[in-house]
Amino acid sequence: MCRPPSLSGPVPTDSHVILVVSDLHAGHPDADVPAFLEFLAACESIDGGTLVLLGDIFDLWRRRNGPLLVEHGGLLDRLARLRGMDVRYLVGNHDYALLAIAARSAGRGPFPIARQLLLDEGGRTTLFMHGYELEVYGSLEPVSVEAYEAFSARMCAVGDLGGAVTGRIYDLYARGLDLAGRREALQRPAHERQTLDAAETLARSPASRLLLGIGAGDRLVYGHTHRASVSDDGLTANPGAWVADGGESRTYLRIEDDRVTLRRFGRDPFP
Repeated sequence: MCRPPSLSGPVPTDSHVILVVSDLHAGHPDADVPAFLEFLAACESIDGGTLVLLGDIFDLWRRRNGPLLVEHGGLLDRLARLRGMDVRYLVGNHDYALLAIAARSAGRGPFPIARQLLLDEGGRTTLFMHGYELEVYGSLEPVSVEAYEAFSARMCAVGDLGGAVTGRIYDLYARGLDLAGRREALQRPAHERQTLDAAETLARSPASRLLLGIGAGDRLVYGHTHRASVSDDGLTANPGAWVADGGESRTYLRIEDDRVTLRRFGRDPFP
């Protein structure tokens, strides 16, 4: 599978703040969309920052793509009109179809959409990605990342079929990827999934540098696990999620002057 290049580029270093959020899962009954809209409104107070969306902002596995995006038109409009911040959208497994949608219009949408993002800030390179790759490498092999991406794209086309039928289609697709036997484990809440334990272990391992193509001193920022964290050295970080599935929600990362901090919207000072 031919993979388009990642987004990349330098960002200003003078009073430049990068905010990172992931896994809203708009379309999921427990997605905290109202709080997320408040978060975006607060972002308009920032002048000259970057907002990185780490994927699964929309849950296209649950609903037909068009109607779901129409339902959340207010969210899309807020992102498109966000003043003072550069919005970068990276796809996750649950909104993977947005990559093909953006490609059909040659990237003429309201903000760039890609798989990964490289930014240089404060003399350090940071790789931003959703992180499903870590789950594949950590516990789903011999499934390849490319095969899992193709599976994710097909799951985005399931539509409004209901839980039982969606589960059947999941099994049909997954059987060809040797995932059917792991369906129960993969559909557990994030804080209970052992496959995500392996993904987190890999993210903090030197092995991730080789598998993801980053240097020893580069920073990795990923989502997917719904588990907010920052490593002691600040080189591995996860912003958590905005959907209530057993863990803390409304969390995000602030990166400024080569320092990464984890915050919770509505509890900690913004930004």
